[in-house]
Amino acid sequence: MIKTSFKKPSKADITDTDKASATRSQALIVAAFDFGTTYSGYAYSFKDTPNDVITNKSWTAGSGKLITLKTPTSLLLNQNGGFDSFGFDAEDKFSSLTEDGKHNGWRLFRRFKMVLHNQCISRLATVEDLEGKTFPAKPIFTMSLKYLQKHLLDALSMRTIGTLETDIRYIITVPAIWGIAAKQFMREAAIEAGIDGDRLKLALEPEAAAVCCEAQSHTLAGKKFMVVDLGGGTADISVHEKQRDGSLKNIHAPSGGPWGGTYVDANFTTFMTYVFGEVAMTALQSNEMYDYFDMLRDFEVKKRKFEFNSQSDITFRIPVVLKEIAEKNFHQSLSDRLASLKYGKKVLLKGRDKLGVDSSIMQSWYTDPVSKMVNHISSILKEERIKDVDLIILVGGFAESPYIQQRIKVELPGKQLIVPGEAGLAVLKGAIMFGHKPDIISSRVMDYTYGIRVRSIYDEKKHPAERKVYIDGKWGVKRSFEIFVRANEDVNVGSKVTHLTTPAREHSTITIYRTKDRDPTFTTDPGCEKLGKIEIERDKDIPLNEQETKTTFMFGDTELHVLCEIAKIGKVQKLKLDLTK
Repeated sequence: MIKTSFKKPSKADITDTDKASATRSQALIVAAFDFGTTYSGYAYSFKDTPNDVITNKSWTAGSGKLITLKTPTSLLLNQNGGFDSFGFDAEDKFSSLTEDGKHNGWRLFRRFKMVLHNQCISRLATVEDLEGKTFPAKPIFTMSLKYLQKHLLDALSMRTIGTLETDIRYIITVPAIWGIAAKQFMREAAIEAGIDGDRLKLALEPEAAAVCCEAQSHTLAGKKFMVVDLGGGTADISVHEKQRDGSLKNIHAPSGGPWGGTYVDANFTTFMTYVFGEVAMTALQSNEMYDYFDMLRDFEVKKRKFEFNSQSDITFRIPVVLKEIAEKNFHQSLSDRLASLKYGKKVLLKGRDKLGVDSSIMQSWYTDPVSKMVNHISSILKEERIKDVDLIILVGGFAESPYIQQRIKVELPGKQLIVPGEAGLAVLKGAIMFGHKPDIISSRVMDYTYGIRVRSIYDEKKHPAERKVYIDGKWGVKRSFEIFVRANEDVNVGSKVTHLTTPAREHSTITIYRTKDRDPTFTTDPGCEKLGKIEIERDKDIPLNEQETKTTFMFGDTELHVLCEIAKIGKVQKLKLDLTK
């Protein structure tokens, strides 16, 4: 294969044709980034062979052993606060620096994606490094995406000749349960990383997984089915129906919660801290980073293999230095230490560097997050419109756990369970297919009621008397909620709803709101949330009553789009989300 550079063309190199190449109905290449809580990766495929998805298979840990088809979502900053490395490289380099006592000023960030699970995310959000020090979140996300994009372009340069970066349509996967602000945050980070916003689309993770499963010839025709995407941080759940035309109809608003695999990891870490002491665990993390990461990676392997009905002890390899520090700190051997704890014979020392743990203890680490997830699935399946759903498709890295699969089978009897091959890559592969054919999702169920704030005519049957005010010779009410679409409504992808309003002044603001309530009256009602606003300046030479504003909501996409147009002069403004909180 002849090598050729695959770099971004300069502005001078990009023609109008180039700019349009990946914004046409079908791009030459679709590339997707799965930016996960625990692991991240990318994949791509070409227009002529869209289902031949190519993933990177060269992520390796310091030991040289291939751990996963993705790399850890870990980023290392150098002493000047600049990007140094990402993934296994970042973890291994920071480990090396700590071993040599040269890590002062270097900062490692791990598993920072969960900051976006916060519904009130802002541009000023921060993330913590491994030592608990904060740093602005946006640059961390931006640098991570920039690295993944460069890795992708380098990989493509080994396979293609004469292809421009502008031939690529980019897809970034996001949890369906994320709020609008989190999606906007991710889009802004990607654009700041150098990804063209016009060639960027967000794909909802469980939807992407559904597309992948459908493409793998699972018999879904005419069926309603639930997709449960279990990643490191979240369980993301959606329900779909396969249409006759091959498209997928979303029939339940996305839902889920923070019940991913990292919560099992946290329980393991809590257990190890209890056994060995906080002093020893802190010293291991601070001074023996290689051993610390090896311990976590060893647990990851055990976690993925553990079974629900296991009766066998699980043997964990423990760093010798951790044992030595604990014995020194507690002034007793580790065997004596274990004998004094509440576990009895359920935790035993095996040789110099192994710990035998009874399966019941391992099970307890899964209980809380998995129980919450299974209970949530069960509650959805009891809803009237979902009662006939008898198929559950389980995807995501955590879905590969036999424990998870067996718990669902036991607690949801009568439901068919499908776990596709390489379940951890289902979202990534499906995102690629979605990028080639975005209209494969035909409709979605709205998760909120959306509308704008208006002044309306007073209606004594609808409005409390104390809310009426005298405005321009009429009795009216302020802060009325003008509904565009209601929660739980089916909305076709690409559908538009337009309302006309007449301005009262030259400068005005169209303010966008949402609520879970299907019939809000005022934007001040409990549960109403201001999403953002559109500022409008009108023509001073044209009477205000001739400058009606057309506010259009475009529904059904993975992101919310709102446009305001002054009908008389054709001036268009877009929604600016409020991420300044």
